[in-house]
Amino acid sequence: MIKYNLSCKSKYCNNGNNFEAWFQNIDSYEKQKKSGLIHCPTCGSDEVIKLLTTPNLKKSSNNNMLDNTDKKKMADNNLNKNYIAKININNITTLLRTLKKEVQKNSIYVGDEFVNQARLMKQGAIEEKPIYGHGSKKDIDELREDGIDVIDIPWISDDH
Repeated sequence: MIKYNLSCKSKYCNNGNNFEAWFQNIDSYEKQKKSGLIHCPTCGSDEVIKLLTTPNLKKSSNNNMLDNTDKKKMADNNLNKNYIAKININNITTLLRTLKKEVQKNSIYVGDEFVNQARLMKQGAIEEKPIYGHGSKKDIDELREDGIDVIDIPWISDDH
């Protein structure tokens, strides 16, 4: 497994959102990237790039050179990092669930008709209203090129 540092370059993420993701190998990352399966956990955009990553090499054991205070500080630091990572994931999950409920409460689900209805609203053929639904990456990109504001939201299930 390989851990990559990734960054969201979407205009919807302030200052870029950096996050980590695990992949079986470089080919797995490339395949998922080309298929549009890698999304920002904050805004849902697929405008994600891989940052430079240092290889994780095994180090020879120099623990003899560290005193007990240094070893305790290192252990405490690792526990804090794990705790903070868990909190951030829980906060993101809570945020996404809240966002999902607000969208469902304040919008109309149009399913696969999303792209068509968004275009009709832009053209003035139908009344503008808040909608949500599905569209292919290509169709969503075309909507954006046409000046239609569309936001990708990762739609997580309620049973997590």
